[in-house]
Amino acid sequence: MLCSKVITCLPFILWLIYFAPALGSQSRQVPTVDDAKVYGEAMAWFKKGEALIGTDKENSEEQAGYFRKALSIKPDFLEAHYNLGLIYANQKRMAEAAAEFESVLRLEPKFEGIHYLLASAHKEAGNLDGAIAALEAGIMQKPKDLQMLKALAFLQGRTSRTSAAAKTMETILGIDPTEAEARMEYALVLHRSGEIDRAAAEYRELTKIDPKNYAAHFNLGLILQQQRKNAEAAEQYRAALGLQPGNADLLERLGDVLAIDGQHAGAVSAYQEAAAKAPDRAWLFSKLGFSLAKVDRAAEAVVALENSVRLDPKNADAFYLLGDLYSELERFDESVSAYRTSLRIDPKQKDVHYNLGTLYAEREQFQDALPELRAAVELDPSYAPAWSNLALVSQRLDLDREAIEAHEKVVALGEAKAQNHFHLGILYAKTNRPDDAIENLGKAIELEPEKYRRILREELRKVHSVLDSVRYSAKFGRLLTGPPPSPEKTPER
Repeated sequence: MLCSKVITCLPFILWLIYFAPALGSQSRQVPTVDDAKVYGEAMAWFKKGEALIGTDKENSEEQAGYFRKALSIKPDFLEAHYNLGLIYANQKRMAEAAAEFESVLRLEPKFEGIHYLLASAHKEAGNLDGAIAALEAGIMQKPKDLQMLKALAFLQGRTSRTSAAAKTMETILGIDPTEAEARMEYALVLHRSGEIDRAAAEYRELTKIDPKNYAAHFNLGLILQQQRKNAEAAEQYRAALGLQPGNADLLERLGDVLAIDGQHAGAVSAYQEAAAKAPDRAWLFSKLGFSLAKVDRAAEAVVALENSVRLDPKNADAFYLLGDLYSELERFDESVSAYRTSLRIDPKQKDVHYNLGTLYAEREQFQDALPELRAAVELDPSYAPAWSNLALVSQRLDLDREAIEAHEKVVALGEAKAQNHFHLGILYAKTNRPDDAIENLGKAIELEPEKYRRILREELRKVHSVLDSVRYSAKFGRLLTGPPPSPEKTPER
């Protein structure tokens, strides 16, 4: 359909428009007979085009042909340019529509609504710079035209003119602070520019103006989650859920902020509802399994994680957690299998090597434990718990040198406990380093006197003992009989 602005003037009125001299004006030529003849011929074709308005030939090529014929006779026929532009726009021939509207603008720069139509045609033709220029020209004439201002802000944002878009939207909001669409676009510009606090303020204001604005609640939730304001983020996500119940993406994000905040029971509910809506998302089941594990629902967590790895057999983290849960449920063979699968996917997981090595050690499979614990400390030389377990496993395998080096590493890292010093003392005694042995045994007794004095006394009952190199030393005797050495006081600062 042609726009409502189609001009349907009577011939006499058009004669006045084109040929009657303006009152008080000396600049316009008096029309000649030839002018009248040209006008009449052009008008005849123009009227044929107008006659098709409201028929099934409206916006047809036939109608366009009549207006083109009028223009071939009279190229400055403003209304013919305008109507032809409207036809081209309806036919989606936007570059041609823009050319016709440009002609209207040249003939009459103050033609009502032409700047917006021209901008629309340029935009649809892909000429965004031309669209922006048309709108800027129109706004110079009508600075408070909200339709043009909103269109300009949109195009400025789309063409990365971020600062200009922000200023345009500030102008819109200065005219009408309740303009929700402009405030939303303004918030989005600020959000994308990294001005997070200002964006959050705009989203908050928008939720007051339009409480049912889903995007405002959701985006505000994203910012609050990014700022680790998890309780506030959850509040916004719940408000968004009230507008879009059952939205799987939103439920997942709600679960995430609740899980991060330690509210795993709530996270479980959100993840379960999300998984029911999106049962093909492996990562959802993985998150669900993690939160179920946190609330001591290990058997259910296993089911969730088994779903996750079924959907995504390359999810190393899910297999890792499955290994932990199988171990907790004393399903040791399945635990080993899960850990090994995780390591096949990603061999550089120090914690999986550590957990698998520790599981083997607990089952006294020391030969299997050794390479896993070695791998863990190779991946992270500062991994004190792995060094400690490696020392104990090496000791059980009579790899005394490796055991000593591992215990010494724990001491060097500042993570030594009583058992490290005790075993290191035993190993030093076994390898005939009595002074080092007594020093470390003393540190073990200092930390846990009753336990390690009892163990040493039981060891000394043996005819042949690993303590033979120190058992007759006076210093060693004092360890067994005297009070533990007083720890040195740390000077006050």
